[in-house]
Amino acid sequence: MKNLKEHARQMRRQIFEYQLRTRGAKYRSFLRYLRLFKYAAFSPLRGTFLESYYTLMRYLDDIVDGDAPVPEGFPNGAAYVEEKIRFSEKPEAPRDAVDYLMLYCFEVGQRFGANFQEETADILHSLLFDAHRRDKLLFFPEKELMYHFHLLDIRGTIRATLKIFKEDPDKYEILEPLGLASRFYYDLRDFGADVRAGYINVSMEDSRLFSISRQSLFDVHSPGVQRWFRSQAQKGLELLEEHHRKLPLGRFSLLARATFPLVYEAPARRFFREVLQREEPPAPMIKKAAAPAAHPWG
Repeated sequence: MKNLKEHARQMRRQIFEYQLRTRGAKYRSFLRYLRLFKYAAFSPLRGTFLESYYTLMRYLDDIVDGDAPVPEGFPNGAAYVEEKIRFSEKPEAPRDAVDYLMLYCFEVGQRFGANFQEETADILHSLLFDAHRRDKLLFFPEKELMYHFHLLDIRGTIRATLKIFKEDPDKYEILEPLGLASRFYYDLRDFGADVRAGYINVSMEDSRLFSISRQSLFDVHSPGVQRWFRSQAQKGLELLEEHHRKLPLGRFSLLARATFPLVYEAPARRFFREVLQREEPPAPMIKKAAAPAAHPWG
């Protein structure tokens, strides 16, 4: 079997370099926080896990979003993610770099007494939902969107983060407002790119409430889309206030309490305020791609 540690190190370097080269402004600060964690936590092992796990999930997300090619032998991103879900449930006989990196993450987690298979399954199933809806420009009911956002941003990502911080993962429910606010932030920040990729993160109910059509999605300054932006930004700020009210209930460590505002809260709050204050210059019209037939998958 390959040297898992060396393989993970090489893959982290390749993906970090690719991210900085192609989307440096978006990832430079976050990658800096990843490395800072090693020293702030006084735990190189947990820091190594965080870097490796982030690399793993970032690469899979890039495949789903079309930012990285689908590996040879798979017809699409959904088929590839389904294969990784099966491997995560029974991590034996690795076939490619992702399998080896996942094995390494699980091995490092075991070394500090944590199992991440449940959180990995949650995150991968959320990615599978995105893989299935890619290029389809479909509106989904709010209940369905929220279920998958909960899997990714709350039950999956936050539980994993709490384990890394030596916290009780069952405290994730206390951080639900922060996780949901982060999801609103990503949806607004990446709105144009998501639409071009065929993702609609506006719920079916909101599309009716704000009179948002598929056509209007391609103009971020259309009245309906702008009203929805303001609504989500206001909800996001309210969620951050709820987060502050709930945070003392968790009795989190100093490291955790310092990380939440720095990595998650501050960028979201800043963006929400910009939306509500309309300080951003007008964005260019989103160029409409050929919209494929909108139909559910089997």
